[in-house]
Amino acid sequence: MTASPLTRCLVGVMAVVSMLGHSLPAAAAPPAAASGTDQPPGKNCVGGEEARVRAAGDSGGENEGAPPKFSPSFQKRLLTLDVSMDGLDERELPISIEEVCDIPKALAKEAAQLAGADGVALLLPRTGVWQGRTLLTGDDAKVALEGADTALIRARLVRAGAWRKDEEGNRVATLRAGRIEVTD
Repeated sequence: MTASPLTRCLVGVMAVVSMLGHSLPAAAAPPAAASGTDQPPGKNCVGGEEARVRAAGDSGGENEGAPPKFSPSFQKRLLTLDVSMDGLDERELPISIEEVCDIPKALAKEAAQLAGADGVALLLPRTGVWQGRTLLTGDDAKVALEGADTALIRARLVRAGAWRKDEEGNRVATLRAGRIEVTD
């Protein structure tokens, strides 16, 4: 069976676009993660279940209740977090981290310290808030974050000395958010 002239033309255009190093338009590209599906938000994810399994094997010890410690290579890493959230406090977004994704296997144990934990995502002036394929700004972004229950956040950890405190006064992981995709 031979391809139609239109199909041959489209294949040729895609080949030229590929050779020039351009990507396909957003409408032709698949979404990063489908909302409302069981599809993981990224590659190499560590979820809260894995963290609880590891914690069950811990002996307790003197560091129980202490904040987690992360290597410099983990702290520099851009993380994809699948989070649940409940409201917005000015430029701070309290979150519960369900999964940590885009982690190499060598850093999975450190990622497990975040999975299943509470944290704070700091909203920076450059933080992009997305809902579907729409970039939200100003009050629209604020309303979306205040009403959202879940999101994917691309972020980096801040140094442990700058971590925020939760309502009980415990230090919680604090991250600089670069991109937030509201998923519900």
